[in-house]
Amino acid sequence: MVNIDYGSKRFLIVDNIKQSRDTLKIFAYSLGVLSVETSYHAPDIIALCEATAYDVVLLGYDLGDNKKNGQQILEELRAKNLLSRQCNVIMITAEVSQAMVLAALEHKPDEYLIKPYTLKDLSTRLTRTFEKKVAMAKIYQALDKNDRKKVIQLCNHEAYKNSPYKHECLGIRSRQHFELGEYQQARKIYSAYVGTPNCQWATIGLGKIALVEQNYHEAEKCFQAIVDDNPFYLSAYDWLAKSQIYNNDYEKAEQTLEQALLVSPRSVTRLKQYAEICLNNNSLGKATSALSKTNDLAYHSIHKKPDNAIQFAEALIGHADSLSESQIRKLNDKAFTVLNNMTRDFQANELKVIAQFLIARLHTKAKDVGPAQSALKEAERLLETYKKVLTTEGTFKVARSLIALQRRGKAEMLLENLSQAHPDNMEILSEVVALSDRPISEKDKIAAQTALEVGVSLYKAKHYTLAIDKLNQALYHFPHHIGVKLNLLQVLLVSYEANKERIDDFKQAKVLIKHFNELSPESESFKRFLKLRSKFEALNAFNTH
Repeated sequence: MVNIDYGSKRFLIVDNIKQSRDTLKIFAYSLGVLSVETSYHAPDIIALCEATAYDVVLLGYDLGDNKKNGQQILEELRAKNLLSRQCNVIMITAEVSQAMVLAALEHKPDEYLIKPYTLKDLSTRLTRTFEKKVAMAKIYQALDKNDRKKVIQLCNHEAYKNSPYKHECLGIRSRQHFELGEYQQARKIYSAYVGTPNCQWATIGLGKIALVEQNYHEAEKCFQAIVDDNPFYLSAYDWLAKSQIYNNDYEKAEQTLEQALLVSPRSVTRLKQYAEICLNNNSLGKATSALSKTNDLAYHSIHKKPDNAIQFAEALIGHADSLSESQIRKLNDKAFTVLNNMTRDFQANELKVIAQFLIARLHTKAKDVGPAQSALKEAERLLETYKKVLTTEGTFKVARSLIALQRRGKAEMLLENLSQAHPDNMEILSEVVALSDRPISEKDKIAAQTALEVGVSLYKAKHYTLAIDKLNQALYHFPHHIGVKLNLLQVLLVSYEANKERIDDFKQAKVLIKHFNELSPESESFKRFLKLRSKFEALNAFNTH
């Protein structure tokens, strides 16, 4: 047993009940702890962890109604790197539901202690987690410093090979090899431990290597095997969905994440990914429901963002045509609340403009003529007041709303100003062209055909930059030409594949990908698009931009 010098340890106790805080504080002092802080207010907890590197955090789950809970605080502390790997986190809770427990465990507390408990139970858990932290201290320090070579060296040490934490060390070591691109070394470890109890990381690792090698079917087999054997191993669902997306099977990816959310419904990141796939599959009802839940779960978490409200409202607008008027009005009430909360909480003038236009569109969908007209009038007033502060993305959102509300002239003016402000940004110009409804003249057709032919010739000669310029010219003259779009998408992807410094090419490809929703699944163009989308997903798999 490890001899722990509690006198040098710093404790943070988080609980919303004063009696519980006092009991835990007395417990800490009984161990010989000299430094103990207590709190139940989330901002204070974050500030305390920014100022002090705690050795132990005793974290209560329920911190009061309409406040961050312990899981959300732990998630934020992890995301902001405010807890080192050597910090001992014990979550204390009366929550025993599967959804609550799995949501908390995804953010990796060292121990999960369920009320009622005894101080002896707490002492046992604390000793156990300290023993592991002491044994793994050097490895955790190297991981915190992101020193992968040092981590591998330490994991190879005999003391760790023969320790109770051998399998964890092997998992850590193999991940370092993977992150360093040393796939053969990683594969050797993964292959040796596939099927070993508590070594699901080995099968995950083999699946990730298959993704890197673009062997998507093999990757899918690996991840599916884990889901089948251990349905509570939640990260396997995420990797399985990725492999299915790379296989262009978005419907299966939707089903996979749906299954994961049935097991653990409180992950905001998984809900948002699911909603995005549902939107891609035109499953607008599911997307609307997922984004509604996202707003509820994210509100007190680090995931609270204006986009949550905007995406929910936009999804509801898309879904509204399949709803009855009473259903629309009911969901509209939720959307109005969410949008009002967004403008109140984030205090940005651009958001006021975007929200007001969305409110006008929601009233229009519900056939509420008077409120729709009033909302549109207010939206246009706000636009006139704040149009100079609109960002590029904000301009596009407002332009789409103006077009939907039969105000295309105003939308075209916004887009023209944006084009003039960014004459060399092809990512922006591609989006402008996609929203434009400019009629195509015979002169445009000839210019487009000429630019297309020259662009293809330049591509074949591997002059990718010149080819992209020519194809963008063709797209400007003929913005809805599927052949031009597909050729441009292909050149952008090949250019980025050849030179990863050409990030703007990849960004423009990402914009173009969104503009193929109207293709018939039976068409040759759709088959070509699927191949290009698969190539895009492969390039995007480990892209950080």
